[in-house]
Amino acid sequence: MILILILSLIISCISRKHTQYVLHGNYVLTKAKFFKIETKNGIHIFHFKNDSIEGIFTKVVDTSFTNKNYREIKLNKKYTLYLQKQVYANLRTEIGQETIIDNGILIWKTGMKSQHFVDCENITGNLINPRFTLLKYIDPNPVKY
Repeated sequence: MILILILSLIISCISRKHTQYVLHGNYVLTKAKFFKIETKNGIHIFHFKNDSIEGIFTKVVDTSFTNKNYREIKLNKKYTLYLQKQVYANLRTEIGQETIIDNGILIWKTGMKSQHFVDCENITGNLINPRFTLLKYIDPNPVKY
């Protein structure tokens, strides 16, 4: 019995290949590195990627936000990101050409290599909460099929 317990503990500690976990239909949890951060017209444009996706999202510049748990984001460092995708009301409608503009800046358009995300829940301004835990976002009442 103890051998089985120790074996299961070792197996659970082995890193997984997949770095993207879908929590709900429009929420994604992933570990990724920022390779570019731009600041234009009062917004931060974050470009990130990992082995499975490349993405982009924006945040408003917020110089008044202070929290001892949040740290400044550094390039080429791996972070856990809790991302929100765009939700479309009518899934039967085909999505044609789409452009996303924020504060007069073209952020994303159809055909770009990266995916656009509406928000990243654990980032405020250019600060990230490195103490982010998945437990906060796990639904205690998952949908049963």
